[in-house]
Parts: sequence; structure tokens; C-alpha cells
Amino acid sequence: MPTDEPNNLSGYLLEWPSRPVQRSDFLRCDRLTFGGNITDSHWETYVFKSPIPLNQENTDFISGPYIYPIVCRRSGPRVLVLSSHRRIVEHLLSNGFNGTFTPSLRRVSIAVDDLVRALVNRPTVFVLSFVHARAPAFGTALRAVSFYGEDLADASLFRESIMFFNFATCGLRHAVGGTELVRLGGDGAVSFNYSREQRVLEVEDVLRFLSKQGYLSTEIVPGSP
Repeated sequence: MPTDEPNNLSGYLLEWPSRPVQRSDFLRCDRLTFGGNITDSHWETYVFKSPIPLNQENTDFISGPYIYPIVCRRSGPRVLVLSSHRRIVEHLLSNGFNGTFTPSLRRVSIAVDDLVRALVNRPTVFVLSFVHARAPAFGTALRAVSFYGEDLADASLFRESIMFFNFATCGLRHAVGGTELVRLGGDGAVSFNYSREQRVLEVEDVLRFLSKQGYLSTEIVPGSP
């Protein structure tokens, strides 16, 4: 991965119902250039040139075209599309492809609420390092809460209060230790810190786990382009 790539990557897990997503489908966008694979993995890097600023650049000092990294992992009809900020991916999906994908790529729903509850009741190789949840039981007095920790399910306060919450976002780490691997949103959002090349393979393991356990849905979720 080029040294000027961002340390933080965020975007969406998507699906194209027509057929498996190919590299050639991405390259039909004349503003995307293939940059290569990350080491020997199936993760691909691209360069996206935008005529308009997408990451709050100061246009008084920086003129276009504006260059952004795109990182992808294709797997059949599904593809994970990431960049240095989620808004760049959103712009690429809504404006960059210009009819390349017909019908459009759709976000894959991640059953975060089910995942959190399952990890509390049945520990696996992954544990919860972060959750954000809505708290409808308390009305306007308490709208949302967030928890951070090395293993939230190991905290009695968290275990005993989960019945009050609807979980929308969660973070996972290895049960054996280490830093947080990835954060997941119910709307298909995926983000992680690209601290080393091995991290993309660890994120791939998480997504494979989610798929095998049935936490990924092909249903169209709110906000899909």
C-alpha cells in the first residue's frame, strides 16, 4: 500500500445483485485508476480523481483535481469500498460510477444488535471493544449510550443493562488481546485503523465470520444509494 495512504479507512459493505463484481467494473469509471494489491492479498487499491473537494480541503490553497485513495475487497457480488473518509465513498457511489453499476450497488445490512447480544451470551474468538446504542426505554431523558472496554461482555454493568438498548454500532477485537480490529454499523458501515498490512486480513476474517454466522443481509437498508 502506498505510503501516502491514510491510517484510517472507512466506507461500506455493498452488494451488486447482477453478478460478481469485477475489477473491470471499477475501471469503467474514468476517474478511477488501479494502484495494485496490498501485498499478496485480494485487497485492491485505486486512485480516485474528483473535480470537487470531498474532504474539507481549503480551495484557496488547494486546487483540483482532488486525489483520494480507494481500497476495495471484492468477493462475488459483494464488495467492501473504503477511503480516508466515508463521504468520499458516498460521493463515488452516487456520482463517480455514472451508471457503471445497473442496478446500483446497495449497502449490506449488518445485524449489529443480534451480533452484540450473541457475543455477550456466547463468547467467540472476537469480543466487544465498543458499542453505541439507542435507549428507547428512557424516552428523551436518555437517547443514546456508548461503552468502551477490552471486553464489554465481561462487565456485569453492561451485561445486566443490554435489555434496555438497541445496538447500532459495535467494535470488535481478538479475544486473546490486541487493539480493536474493526467497527461495524447496521447500515453496512465498516471502518478500521490501517496500522499494518496484516490488518486487512484480520478485517477479512471478521467479515467472513459475520457471513458464516448469518449477520449479513442482502436487504436494502435505509440510506442506500
